[in-house]
Amino acid sequence: MMRDWAARLLDSLERGVSVQDIGRSAPFTAGLARIAGSLARTGLTPNTLTLMSLVPAIASGIAAAWGALGWAAALLLASGAFDILDGPLARATGTATRFGALLDSTVDRVTDAAPLLGLTILYSNSGWPAVLPAVALLAAYTVSYVRARCEGLKVALPPLWMRRGDRMILLVLSLLLGSLAPSLALVGVGLIALLSALAAADALRVARHVIDAKSAHDKAAGDRTVDAGPATEIANSTSGGGRI
Repeated sequence: MMRDWAARLLDSLERGVSVQDIGRSAPFTAGLARIAGSLARTGLTPNTLTLMSLVPAIASGIAAAWGALGWAAALLLASGAFDILDGPLARATGTATRFGALLDSTVDRVTDAAPLLGLTILYSNSGWPAVLPAVALLAAYTVSYVRARCEGLKVALPPLWMRRGDRMILLVLSLLLGSLAPSLALVGVGLIALLSALAAADALRVARHVIDAKSAHDKAAGDRTVDAGPATEIANSTSGGGRI
């Protein structure tokens, strides 16, 4: 019974459970497209918008280090607003490029790190609790790395869970709770660390299954090609004999 429940849960998670799915809904996409159209008329470029998201993200980290966790949450949300608009702006202006995608991914990693580094500094005199933001950052990067490496290996993973949008929402909530009671921020960050570590392990599990299935498929295709070789040669020589 428990095993069946766990299997159903993992299957649901593999299909993808994420707040990012809201961003794919038609009303939300249409709203972003209208805002991007307005931005396009100002001459703002997608890469500039991507770089602009760095400013509030770094400011969020500084605010977190100073203990201004409410401001840190607000600045992180501002950074996220820039981040979700650079893609629609690129499509609206027809300027989507590979470098733009690389720049966006690079800036995302800095944005992910800044608030958590700030929290690490804030709690640096508290002993072991200061480790939690660092563990959350490490686990989050592991999730991103597994997905990126699979893309490099041309292995298509399902959506999975604890994607970047999920982590950012949980981090904003943790910062907001921390503005009420600092210890609550650590509880939230600890939850992010735990869920991200589990998501990374699950991503590796799924990646192994996908890679094994792809290897088996490629091997079977190769075996069929080898088996067809002699028959093809016989057919070719018979055909050639008929012409002679």
